[in-house]
Amino acid sequence: MELSAYKNWLSSYTDSDKCLEVFYNQKQFFRVNTIKISVEKFIEDTKIKCNRSKYCDTAFELEEDRNYAIGKTWEYFLGYIYPQSLSSILVSLAFDPRFDAHDSMLTVLDVAAAPGSKFSHIAALMKNKGVLVGNDIKKEKISALYSTINRLNVLNCITTIRDGSRLNWRERFDNVLLDAPCTALGSGESALKRWQVDHSEQISILQKKMLFSAYDALKPGGELIYSTCTYAKEENEEVVNNLLQNVSTSKLVEINLDIPHESGLSEYGNEFRKCYRIYPQHIQSEGFFIAKIKKLEVLG
Repeated sequence: MELSAYKNWLSSYTDSDKCLEVFYNQKQFFRVNTIKISVEKFIEDTKIKCNRSKYCDTAFELEEDRNYAIGKTWEYFLGYIYPQSLSSILVSLAFDPRFDAHDSMLTVLDVAAAPGSKFSHIAALMKNKGVLVGNDIKKEKISALYSTINRLNVLNCITTIRDGSRLNWRERFDNVLLDAPCTALGSGESALKRWQVDHSEQISILQKKMLFSAYDALKPGGELIYSTCTYAKEENEEVVNNLLQNVSTSKLVEINLDIPHESGLSEYGNEFRKCYRIYPQHIQSEGFFIAKIKKLEVLG
């Protein structure tokens, strides 16, 4: 695919020059696993050159050489850190302060949990209490999730293998995360090679089914985060709008994160200003879309 065509498409969403300039020079981040170590203790003991992010207390920007093998450090092997983009880390924070507002009976579902980036972060935010269900569709993906669970000492979890578009769990969870499978155009240097509008339209069909299924699993009064690491409106606003138009109890709510971002596309309505579009030029990290949806309680 020609770069000019891709840039023209990207320009319909954001400044393509700024976006691509940072996209190919993203900073590397990792998250401190507070299940095993406090941030203060990590800072005191680590030999890794890093700077704490101003957007998340547990996130750090790596200041080592580009080829630095963070996966071979003792901090990694001991489960004290988890390499993760800053954008991805911020997705889990979109749930707060709901985690702190509940007791140990809180139930949370991660619909597509493997390899466990956001799943393990949610476990830490829950202080390893309550019940956290990590689901994915294949045994191979669950194996990767097991590895994360064991290394980071996640104890409050259950793993399941189900088709995310047909969960058949009605109103069981206080919070649900659907970090949906997507074209990942905001992630990885091969995005240009993978870009096809038709691909976004095709995967959007699956995403819509998964969002209906995830929403069905949410208790009345609960909140759901829908996220992707792509820019295409077919995979973002269109998917969320499809739910809002067909389910009267669904409502977009504000995301209370103080981070640079652009709003969701207004062509879908003013309510979509509540959604976050995070581009590489905002926080030197991969592109992400985040929407927060509440299931209204029906009186009577």
